Amino acid sequence: MRQVFSNRLGDFAAIYDEDVEIVSVKRPRANTCEALSNRLIRSRQVPELRWIQPVDDPAAPARVLPATIDGDIHSVLLDQISEASEMLGELVACERVGVRLETLNGPMCPRFHVDHIPCRMLITLSGVGTEWISNNDVDWVVFDDLETMAPPVQENRQIHRLTTGHWSLLKGGAWQDHFRGVVHRSPHGVGERLLLALDPIL
Repeated sequence: MRQVFSNRLGDFAAIYDEDVEIVSVKRPRANTCEALSNRLIRSRQVPELRWIQPVDDPAAPARVLPATIDGDIHSVLLDQISEASEMLGELVACERVGVRLETLNGPMCPRFHVDHIPCRMLITLSGVGTEWISNNDVDWVVFDDLETMAPPVQENRQIHRLTTGHWSLLKGGAWQDHFRGVVHRSPHGVGERLLLALDPIL
């Protein structure tokens, strides 16, 4: 399996290649978005938010995001959620997406795992990105041992991290036959992070 790293939204179409497990695209204004997200974390204004919205309703996030969030931060979040939702809808032909926005103080998913869904878009707005292991480098014996927290990575192979600010689409276990899904987890011991996740509802 291979990964596609790019700065073009059109490259998300590579997710349909059988040998591609991740597509990660750098977005404009990523540094500005990260700075504003850091400010939002410090303000303690973001509880855990989860909702479902139509992919073609750019006003939907505005009905959910707290009105107390500063205007410039609110605008950036609205743009990120709306644009990512619309792109995901076009890519996988879904009409709705599930959205999760939350500040994390520790590992939400401390053990390496796969998601039993078709795919998930992860956008780390602030803080350290999600850790992942290429399927080619996974030690599946360790992965299947539910009694251990040891990283299931083959000797002399690496654990990678998604880049903050990138839109990263990960295949889940329900995407295609003969592929168990991208093996990933929340990073450990890295402080607070602001995470946006979108799941297509098919």
